[in-house]
Amino acid sequence: MPERTDRGAALPNASRARRDVGELSKRRGTGRTRRGRQTRGQLVDAARTVFERDGFLHARVADICDLAGLSHGSFYTYFHSKEEVFREVVDSVELDLLTPEPAPAGTDAIARIRAANRHYLETYAANAKIMRVIQQVSTFDADVRRIRVQRHDEFALAIERRTRSLQAAELADQRVDAAYAAQALGGMVAYFAELLFNSENTVGFDLDASVDQLTLLWRNALGISADE
Repeated sequence: MPERTDRGAALPNASRARRDVGELSKRRGTGRTRRGRQTRGQLVDAARTVFERDGFLHARVADICDLAGLSHGSFYTYFHSKEEVFREVVDSVELDLLTPEPAPAGTDAIARIRAANRHYLETYAANAKIMRVIQQVSTFDADVRRIRVQRHDEFALAIERRTRSLQAAELADQRVDAAYAAQALGGMVAYFAELLFNSENTVGFDLDASVDQLTLLWRNALGISADE
């Protein structure tokens, strides 16, 4: 029988929704042991390879399981669908892309910017195949698009905080709006990386020269002294 609210409105899917939430909670708990984390990691790694090879639309759970050497039952212990495991792949790649290693104490502003630009380009190069798939899926999957936007917003906030810190130390142009700069400069690097590794338009561009030029553009945009 359909459940009803106090007002008498039918909620035919309420029981099913609670079951889904309950099962999801159970499945989420299976990654807490070392063996569970290992199995989950195998599935995510295999899924990434299948998505890179076949694209999202043609990827099959059966192929992911075969590559991971695991049963269908194991897959559905950890994930409801290929969409769910794809979102985990996206989150992992985006996190790696936007999280450079912390700079050593005493590193100057330009060296920090150079290191961050190099990290982004090198990480994008290592993930170019899956990035191509992620970009395609983000055009029609709202959850994937949300993950990407969330990660890039976090990245922009980090750039904004760093810019304000430079301005407070009188190392960057006070006229620059840190929020605008964060979006513009972060977007520049992201778009350039896409062109560099997933387009034929920049064939012949050198990675080291690209890092140098992006760093120069950042320095000029923020008004950082060449002596800094």
